[in-house]
Amino acid sequence: MQPSNNVSDLNTVMAAVGYQIFAFLPLGSILNGYRSPMLVNTIFHDGTFQCLGQTKSISLSQCAHLRKINDEQLIRLIQNIVEVNEASHPGYTRRVSRRRGHDCSKVPACPCPIKVTHLDVSRCRSLKGEGVHYCLKHMPQIQRVLCSSLTNFDAAESFAPCGDLQTAKLEYLDVSGCAKLDNVGMKRLVTTVQGKNIRHLDFSGCSALIDDSVAGTVAFCQNLECLNVAGSVDITCFGVGLIAYVCRSTLRCLSLRECSSVNLPKLLMSASDELIDLAGSEDDHRALPPNFEGDTNDRSLYIAALCSVLVQMMRVHDNVGEILHLSQRYMASFKKLDEKWSSIWGLNHERDKKDRMLSQLEVLDIGYVGNRNIRLEGCIATIAWLNGGKLKQVDLEGLKNISHFDISVLGSTSRNNFKRLNASAIMDLPSEHSSCFFFHAMKNIKELDLSGVNHWEGNSKGVALVFLTNLINLKLDNTDITEAVLLTVLTKCKSLLKLSVCGCTDLTSNKICAAKFINPHLNLLELDCRYINLDAPLWKIQSVFPTLLRLNNRCTERGTRMLKAHHASFYWRGGARERNIG
Repeated sequence: MQPSNNVSDLNTVMAAVGYQIFAFLPLGSILNGYRSPMLVNTIFHDGTFQCLGQTKSISLSQCAHLRKINDEQLIRLIQNIVEVNEASHPGYTRRVSRRRGHDCSKVPACPCPIKVTHLDVSRCRSLKGEGVHYCLKHMPQIQRVLCSSLTNFDAAESFAPCGDLQTAKLEYLDVSGCAKLDNVGMKRLVTTVQGKNIRHLDFSGCSALIDDSVAGTVAFCQNLECLNVAGSVDITCFGVGLIAYVCRSTLRCLSLRECSSVNLPKLLMSASDELIDLAGSEDDHRALPPNFEGDTNDRSLYIAALCSVLVQMMRVHDNVGEILHLSQRYMASFKKLDEKWSSIWGLNHERDKKDRMLSQLEVLDIGYVGNRNIRLEGCIATIAWLNGGKLKQVDLEGLKNISHFDISVLGSTSRNNFKRLNASAIMDLPSEHSSCFFFHAMKNIKELDLSGVNHWEGNSKGVALVFLTNLINLKLDNTDITEAVLLTVLTKCKSLLKLSVCGCTDLTSNKICAAKFINPHLNLLELDCRYINLDAPLWKIQSVFPTLLRLNNRCTERGTRMLKAHHASFYWRGGARERNIG
């Protein structure tokens, strides 16, 4: 049988396969292809936009040339998608062949057949907001919207009162890094998109936000689970407490990093006062976390640590009575505002008034919170008690005025769930005797960062680290840990994948290599040993740890090969050429 000489043209292929063929191509290639002089025809044009109308995700952030899009171009793109899909949709009676038109300016929401659930226009810095509003108006199934780093995004003007959008399924909204987003814009944005079902809000880098706007917006989001207001320098402890109380039954992730106006002692003093009464009474079992495990000795150590840090909290603040009174007034205001907003927004679920704020929290980031001179003794212990042992990740980076008793209480309270801790730069470390309880309380932790800690006591200097046998990531940069202690830790950790000991001048590279021979399960993927005594060259370290992908913050040969393969796949999915990736 001889092969046919007839070559199938594009029209034949499209007629046989349909627009589904475009589902296998990256978005960048599709959008560039339909404008190509070689491919200008109705079948290809309509197939392209039929595919985009049925796709679940539209992402413009992964490709440099797509990120140059402006509002007018984005609106025209959505119009093309709507017009093509309207013409072939059975719900529409009109049929047009070539010239199409779509006008929905007089209605708040368009009943168009677009099925997009994920929209990503991050880093499209030419967008001012009109294009985003038009997209949401035509995407009734939208669930995730990413608008981070839109430096010209002005929601106050683009989302002016003109009727709510039909985006009741929206769960994830990211406007981080939008410098022009102010309090009016934030309120209009959340209320216009009917944000009652929003679970994730990211306002990090929006420095113009204040207490009233954030708290009022959050109160509208009755199902909020994750809130990021990092870098909001005008938010105070009142706004944070209001958020924590109003969303106490749903909030699981909270980031207050670099919120310099937040004074945690003012917020927590009333709860700390209640806790110290419980811990110092015969009824001290109420101060224990609900998942507490251990014998009488463990309980006594926990109560002793709790009392020590709470008493210290009362001593370091001269005006305890004034702060306590202010904290109690805060709590009374939280309850009144919660009841007021519940009636205004018509919340249909009943909240348990006995639930403590932060009771459902799993991830907490308070790195660099407050000013540098603020004393935070007792705050972490109080948060741990309010939380009841659900915390999994805690970031305390840059907070020097924290007691080691705080972390001991935190570890004991969240022992079964605690997986990640960043306590770099902490000044108050336990003595050689009390460090056993300090690290034993965190024995299930997987990621630990104690960088900058140079206050170990005793000759062993942190030998109690051997309790942490489940570590995956350990960072001890610029510490005075000894070789013997590190070698003991490395031989005990069978799952360790990342190790950083940059600037630890008491260590040698030979000892790190020796740990591999003692513990053959030590398969490091990343190792940073800069500025230590390199008595073994880097090539020997790579030969001892053949699984390394990064060494001293640089890719190894194996890591470079795997990274190139990943980049090739990433570039293709984004439809971009490698040289255009920014």
